[in-house]
Amino acid sequence: MSRKKADIMLHPIRMRIIQELLKTPNQTVQHLIDHLEDVPQATMYRHLKLLLDAGLIHVVETNKVRGTVEKVYAVVTDNLTISDEEIKETAPEEYLKYFMTYQANLLKEFERYVMSAEPRSYKEDGLGFWQATLHLSDEELLEFGEKVGQLIQEAVDKKPNENRRARTLATILIPEAES
Repeated sequence: MSRKKADIMLHPIRMRIIQELLKTPNQTVQHLIDHLEDVPQATMYRHLKLLLDAGLIHVVETNKVRGTVEKVYAVVTDNLTISDEEIKETAPEEYLKYFMTYQANLLKEFERYVMSAEPRSYKEDGLGFWQATLHLSDEELLEFGEKVGQLIQEAVDKKPNENRRARTLATILIPEAES
């Protein structure tokens, strides 16, 4: 039985590997271990193999290093989307589990920042969280999503440099429950 893509992607360690590779493409195992310090090497290799087998990452180059082959990994961004078919086949309890994993990952990232930064720097660093209620028709929601998607893509396309700092933007859109 094949595993669902969401089961593979929405694992705490694999989510962090994917996010790290999105933030800084083309990394070796050693670079990933250096950035995800709490992930043991054997665990890293196991999760990289699962991501490779699922087609979520790929090897972009190999280098000979002291008689061994060092692989350089990158995300296959086109494969990160969960298909409409898989979503339709997902039980509500499974979807809730996926969401909780996503939230737990965000909470851990938030905790890492807050515990390492001074409160006086939160605003300057851009830390924030908020919620807004939108009253939109289906068509307006589509238009809104396209505009926000374009803005996000423009920001994602910016390459790291000494003036830029990585920041995580997480979005959740929750429709009002029907009565």
